[in-house]
Amino acid sequence: MLKEEKILQALGFDLPVTCLDVTDSTNLRLKERCRAGDHRVQLLCADSQTAGRGRLGRNFLSPEGTGIYMSLLLPLPEDGLPLTIRAAVAVCRTVEEVCGLSLKIKWVNDLFLQGKKVCGILAEGVENMAVLGIGLNVNMPENGFPGVPVAGALNTDADRETLMGRMAFHVLKTLEERPDSCLSFYRERMLLLGKDITFLQSGQEKNARVMGVDDKGGLMVQTDGGMEILRTGEVTIGSHQVSAFE
Repeated sequence: MLKEEKILQALGFDLPVTCLDVTDSTNLRLKERCRAGDHRVQLLCADSQTAGRGRLGRNFLSPEGTGIYMSLLLPLPEDGLPLTIRAAVAVCRTVEEVCGLSLKIKWVNDLFLQGKKVCGILAEGVENMAVLGIGLNVNMPENGFPGVPVAGALNTDADRETLMGRMAFHVLKTLEERPDSCLSFYRERMLLLGKDITFLQSGQEKNARVMGVDDKGGLMVQTDGGMEILRTGEVTIGSHQVSAFE
């Protein structure tokens, strides 16, 4: 069972924290609280989820005892930098601080270690606030992640409550950080920089090369028709390229 006091100890300051043994989705539960009038900045964690969600409606496998499944209710950033950019930076800083591991960021919200996805981030708006969900595979489940060959784990002895507390700490700190500081870190950890990708635009698949990230977190890509900025959407890169880059 997750212990709230251990998370608060790692966080280093007072914050409403709730730990559940199991829930459908920590994001859904925080959105429910917010709609019911509880607008406090707060953290909700679960030992497992039965309906964990990623971007584009995908499932996020959340087995018991092996991962971090947490959501924060936060004010919306006012400077235009996406919350997912800040969160990716916060997760990287936490994992490096606690585990000594260096993650790479696949725009916009997936984090990779040695060619495997270990973390997903989902930000959703509710009642003029934001719910930020973070799913991090700390250790590989006994049966792995069936049907998800790209999924990996940190495979660390680090305490999950410590990781949760420090992750909440770093997320909240990035909200106070200048956008250029967050972006500088983000750019240093980019997995796709200089890589050839494909993306969908108006239902059509296009090829491009990643040139960087602009000051609002958009992905700068060079296509046959010139430079374009992707604000939303899904990009893909060959697995052999990811492995080679790592």
